[in-house]
Amino acid sequence: MLESGNRLVWKEIAEASLKSGEVRIHNHATAVNRADLVQRDGRYAPPPGASGILGLECAGHVEAVARDVARFQPGDRVCALLAGGGYAELVTVPAEQVLPVPAGLTFEEAAALPEVFATAYLNMYMEAAASVGERVLLHAAASGVGTAGIQMCKAFGNPCFVTAGSEEKLSACLNLGA
Repeated sequence: MLESGNRLVWKEIAEASLKSGEVRIHNHATAVNRADLVQRDGRYAPPPGASGILGLECAGHVEAVARDVARFQPGDRVCALLAGGGYAELVTVPAEQVLPVPAGLTFEEAAALPEVFATAYLNMYMEAAASVGERVLLHAAASGVGTAGIQMCKAFGNPCFVTAGSEEKLSACLNLGA
């Protein structure tokens, strides 16, 4: 799916060749997040070398793997964090950006996980180095990244304090464990 003027359009493009370390995913679901919207608006360029097709995450079945990839096999249910191309029918991505879909999750649910959970984890536990028991303040906590952050805080033992734009959003945050 590519942009033409102010519309998204279907277009046939050549299938990317599978390189060393890569997995090809037959895409069943993708997510739409703020970065996609900003990129479509022309205010967030894809990284150099990334697909110009929108979409930063996807979920589907592994269609093929490079010879040096042992972690995944054709038919595996997976989701992936992408530099672009998540709206495509077939997605070729480095294997280290691919995760197995947990049992019980639909492809639609799994497609919504990689970007928000990776962003929340990166910011709270790698950049800020939050440790167990340390209190965390999340702004815009009803957003995708915010709700992922709340769930991580709960799972990792961090008391979580939140801000949100309405009582309804605050209530949703409290229901998640804030």
